Amino acid sequence: MTRRTFLALALPSVSHAARLPFQRGVNYTAEWPDVYASERARRILESLPGYGVNSVAFVPYGFTPHGEPVVRFSGTRAWEKDASIGNLAAVAHGKGMKVFLKPQVWVRRGGPTDLDFVKESDRTQWFASYRQYLEHYANLAVKIRADLFSVGVEFSRLTRHEAEWRGLIARAREIYRGPLTYCANFGPEFESVRFWDAVDFIGLNNYYPLPENLSTAAVAGKVEQVRQRFRKPVIFPEAGYSSLEAPYRQPWDETPRRLSMQDQARCYDALLRGFYQKPWFAGVYWWKIGTNGFGGPEDGSHTPWNKPAMQVMAKWYLRGGR
Repeated sequence: MTRRTFLALALPSVSHAARLPFQRGVNYTAEWPDVYASERARRILESLPGYGVNSVAFVPYGFTPHGEPVVRFSGTRAWEKDASIGNLAAVAHGKGMKVFLKPQVWVRRGGPTDLDFVKESDRTQWFASYRQYLEHYANLAVKIRADLFSVGVEFSRLTRHEAEWRGLIARAREIYRGPLTYCANFGPEFESVRFWDAVDFIGLNNYYPLPENLSTAAVAGKVEQVRQRFRKPVIFPEAGYSSLEAPYRQPWDETPRRLSMQDQARCYDALLRGFYQKPWFAGVYWWKIGTNGFGGPEDGSHTPWNKPAMQVMAKWYLRGGR
């Protein structure tokens, strides 16, 4: 054994995760009519560092029709063209922000959390199609110099097929040499994923409910149990609360009810207060800010844009010490 080989085996490798600063992020999604190619999308993106944002997630969508074992995508879809993502990534980098490419599959008549296949042949076919989709966006991640790449989002019923996901992660690493994450749905999926060791960040889409006093202690305990098993930093590729009454009870829910901008702001503050300074916590991407600037005091959706929650986020991002 040569001295160089011995040192390579004896010394720990530098984690991909060490390349990134604490991620003070938002998901930046294409919304009609001012989609990723629009001038308004560029202007809003350029404004985000003023709120302390140093990381932005771009979210191109593929589609799986109900019951069909295929992922359809083109990279030329009007709302999220590859070229438009590349242009915005250059703008983000120019403003000092890191770029997170987070391709996501939309499942008609359901969602990715419901996607499953009874027949093994269908499941095999879907994973083969998903591999092509992942390869496309891994190559785009290289082209746009993305700082972080997601291999999947909320496939709650499919992540139990560990070998398939390890194969996808290995293929992504052959193309894209930066840090990887997987974005698990809160609850059973996040707590049971077995391939966290293969990615650089444990990714939790954090929509865990909170109690009436907004304590994050119970949620932090669940996250800590996973982190201790795999010894990886944790990010929240998504977290959010609607601006409707008591959004902490079901953070994912936008069922119409009484508006409450302050309840949303209080939940933002509670989550950031509960996790921001934990040494293993590497950042959060709030869901979501849209390219068309939707939001404001009459909007009950998850966006913090033009709402008190945006100011809470900015307070932590600018003065939170990370």
